[in-house]
Amino acid sequence: MSLTPAAILALALAAAVGIVAQWSGSLLADVWWRAAVALVAIGLAYELYVTRRIALAVRWAARPPLYLGRMEALALEVENRTRRRVAVRLAPAWPAALAGDARARTLELAPHATAAATLDARAIALGVHAWPELPARVRGPLRLAWWPRTVAPGGSARVLPDTLGPHRDVAGSSDGATAQTTLGGGLELHHLRDYQTGDPRHTIDWKVTARASRLITRVFSEDQHLEVMVLIDAGRTSRTEIDGMQQFGHFANLAARFAEYCVASDDLVGLIAFADRPLVTLKPGRGVQAVTRIRNALTELAPGPVESDVLAAALHVRNLVRHRCLVVILTDLYERSATSQLAQSARLLVPKHLPLIVGLVGEEVIDLAARTSDDWVDPYTSFAAREYQKHVGANVARLGQLGAYALTARARELDRKVLDTYRRLRAQRRI
Repeated sequence: MSLTPAAILALALAAAVGIVAQWSGSLLADVWWRAAVALVAIGLAYELYVTRRIALAVRWAARPPLYLGRMEALALEVENRTRRRVAVRLAPAWPAALAGDARARTLELAPHATAAATLDARAIALGVHAWPELPARVRGPLRLAWWPRTVAPGGSARVLPDTLGPHRDVAGSSDGATAQTTLGGGLELHHLRDYQTGDPRHTIDWKVTARASRLITRVFSEDQHLEVMVLIDAGRTSRTEIDGMQQFGHFANLAARFAEYCVASDDLVGLIAFADRPLVTLKPGRGVQAVTRIRNALTELAPGPVESDVLAAALHVRNLVRHRCLVVILTDLYERSATSQLAQSARLLVPKHLPLIVGLVGEEVIDLAARTSDDWVDPYTSFAAREYQKHVGANVARLGQLGAYALTARARELDRKVLDTYRRLRAQRRI
């Protein structure tokens, strides 16, 4: 129970009158303060009786699944199932998978009416998570106190990996092939253009050249269907929090978006999630079905407290994929033991496959490395951050010398850097 300002004021006045009665010996003042306290006590007892009979129903409004990392507006609905007006104060409680607004909300409910409070929350973990009970308070009809109540909204929230968004459609299983233009080869003429220095002589269309009185080059189209395997680390280091979310969450979002982007070009994409052993294996597939399988598999995954064995995952790729493919490895690039395994993995995959190894760098590390010294400990903190960056950079260079592509990125730059690299490798026909 929490007294309202009105009840506190009434009790304070009664206490003041009681003090006056003690000092003055006035019988009337003594009666008045005792009567005031008795009335407040009777009023509180009445409110307790009434509020216990108030029926409330709380639920989170039905909505599509939440997407990992996105800030969403959620509606918390409260229904008054009694014939009297009710004031309710709710303190939001979130499952561990959501980080949301914790400020209390007060709703005024008419008889047999429903009101809603809009709360902002960000999903930070994948999976299905039950909504916890909410602490609430109901104000008594005499406005003397707020009475505690616990309400259970029931249901659960489902958090899925994020998507590329509505502006990029995913190709179907038989549509969306992307034509790669090439000179003088392929199956179908794409277009004609003026001759440019360096074009092979056999690409010149001599009949069109004779009619146009200038050299004309033939450009043909060639359908390019590639295979891509995404390896995502679900071990101990993936539990590290970067920019408010576990590293695994950033990797899962990238894997889901990257799969969408690949199938839009009619490429085949598969997934291997690994920790101390391969946890999930999805062979390369094409179209919406492949994306759906990957998203469902990622939704059910959670990083575990075990050391990752990326070498075993790379060996699994060698046994699973027979043709040359792009192997995108999403893991931590700092750990010395992990980097040693990454070097062995690169040697194992190259030259048959092309590894692209991606790591995350937190904004906090970059800020600490550049921070000026305001306290005695700041130089040591800044030095540690710079050493971290130096070590990661050395690992990236080492992997590059072994024939792999390696890059690091901040969380907000991760998608852009990986997709740009994929587009460049595809255009250069490195895959």
